[in-house]
Amino acid sequence: MCLHEIVGDYWTGCGHFHGRYFTGVTSDCGSLRCKTSASHMHKTARNCGCLSVVTEDRRVQNLYRTRHPDCIRPSR
Repeated sequence: MCLHEIVGDYWTGCGHFHGRYFTGVTSDCGSLRCKTSASHMHKTARNCGCLSVVTEDRRVQNLYRTRHPDCIRPSR
């Protein structure tokens, strides 16, 4: 599958990545069955059965040495 660059924040305490935005930079896999590839075999078809999977190429913009707020357990 093609790689799509995404920029976001990374929390080292829990390994959580929160993507902020896609940059538009892609790395083409060249597969005939990948919808996002320039080599896709069904370019003119409206509804082909090929998968539309976006594989993220993650770029860290902000690095936090704590846990993400969603990963912190509430105290009892």
